[in-house]
Amino acid sequence: MPSNVRFVHAADLHLGAPFKGVDASDPRVRDALVASTHEALGRVVDLCVAERADFLVLSGDVYNSAEKSVHDQAAFRAQMRRLEEAGITAYVAHGNHDPADGWSAGLALPETVHVFRHDAVERVEHVRDGEAVAALYGRSFPTRKVTDDYAEGFRRADGEALAIGVLHTNVGSRPGYDDYAPATTDGLARAGMDYWALGHIHQPGRISDAPRAVYAGCSQGLSPAEAGPRGCFVVDAGPHGIDERFVETASVRWATATVDVSTAEGLDSLLAAVSAACDRLRAEANGRPAVARLSLEGRGPAHAVLARGDAFEWLLNELRAEQLDRDPWLWVDELRDNTRRAVDAAASAGGDGFDGVLVAVARRLEGDPARKRLEELLEGPMSRLAVKPEIDLDAGDVLVRARDLCLDLLLDEEGR
Repeated sequence: MPSNVRFVHAADLHLGAPFKGVDASDPRVRDALVASTHEALGRVVDLCVAERADFLVLSGDVYNSAEKSVHDQAAFRAQMRRLEEAGITAYVAHGNHDPADGWSAGLALPETVHVFRHDAVERVEHVRDGEAVAALYGRSFPTRKVTDDYAEGFRRADGEALAIGVLHTNVGSRPGYDDYAPATTDGLARAGMDYWALGHIHQPGRISDAPRAVYAGCSQGLSPAEAGPRGCFVVDAGPHGIDERFVETASVRWATATVDVSTAEGLDSLLAAVSAACDRLRAEANGRPAVARLSLEGRGPAHAVLARGDAFEWLLNELRAEQLDRDPWLWVDELRDNTRRAVDAAASAGGDGFDGVLVAVARRLEGDPARKRLEELLEGPMSRLAVKPEIDLDAGDVLVRARDLCLDLLLDEEGR
């Protein structure tokens, strides 16, 4: 294996991603998300230049859609020109989001950008100072839905110092992702590559040691489901073997947290507990703004406090205003109330009082397959008390919340 071959492995840039299903009502948040995928690409290029990489590998889904905008195509070309100026080659394989049959504005890329063909595995040599220091094997997606195992078409040639496979694939049929170009680690091993530069799975990390197979992950997280660091890998290959080093490139961090508010007794203590959780998320974001989804958990008086009037709305608005004024800002995209009443419903079960009757009725409703009686109940006055529009609950959750709220109200009245 040659000495001092360094390259950057990135994937799933998803330029032009729409960030659907996110509350970006504040313009700072909206503008940051719109710019985030482009900024992440810029950071990947910055990294290539700073690390003096021999080349950049992009393992699919440069764009978020086959109908990619001219703006996104022009932005990509501009970044490729930056690489050209630095003498760095880019090797690109397209994936299911940006297949070869997608629309193109015809903007010519620099000659230093090589796009792998889509009808067969293509072998390309990377030449440095007149010497071939690496052979890259890659294949692009011809169309969005590829169900063939493309990895079976990869085979290393004899005598190569360093062989790199570039592929957009779902290895092991990982759940949560379309099973496109499905492959297995055994199939990857048969190809004989030194390093597999993979794309499609947005969680970064090595999935196999032999062969060395790595998902770069997405350069910018695209949804709350992609919380945590997102970026690319700097890969060094030499006589010592191969080492990859993760570098975060996202400009906005997605974050999630569960906040225990079981000891909170009023809105001020609730706000303090959630603010402390936001401070922890901000610290974990390493100087980046963050978009967070929080879940309030615990059994205690906070449950009754949040159920009254506009208390929940007030808490969310105060939290957002407070967190947006800090540097870097943090936006609470969603706040879920999963608290429970202070007294367990089991304590009222079987009793002769109204609370016991209420628990019994709730249990019968829970076992009603048609849920007709539950729907009638939720259409009445109880729906105003039990359901908040910010929370997406199924019928069972709504029933438990309605039951507990009624018990809280009932026991509060009895205690007066």
